[in-house]
Amino acid sequence: MSSYALYRGTTLGQALEQTLSDMDDEGLLPKSLVNKILFQFDKSMNKQISRLPKEKVQFCATQLVTYRYCDNVWTFILNNVTLRDSQRSFDEPVDKLKIVACDGRQTNLLQAMSQGGPSKKAARGAAADVDDDESD
Repeated sequence: MSSYALYRGTTLGQALEQTLSDMDDEGLLPKSLVNKILFQFDKSMNKQISRLPKEKVQFCATQLVTYRYCDNVWTFILNNVTLRDSQRSFDEPVDKLKIVACDGRQTNLLQAMSQGGPSKKAARGAAADVDDDESD
């Protein structure tokens, strides 16, 4: 199973990283254990997310602001997006929507991260894109 570090950009992931960083600074945890905990967090989040119901959502946007493809991760930023699924239609369009999509079947990123390879830095960069800041 592939494991991306995308969920480190969430509130939960950031809180975990901050706590582990504080514990590392105080000498309570070695750096190797901090890395193992973060790696396990990535694996666990990906596993739990994959268990969620898989519903198809249709969307229509008036503007594609930007898109990029880096290290097998697509990022799209859309403006004025109308969402609809099979059961309901959302009342008002969303002003700004960021979509981050990656291939969950790939294992080379997981292996590179566990070995401290060059993709580790790129994966952390992808994780930084997940948060909903207005600077995009």
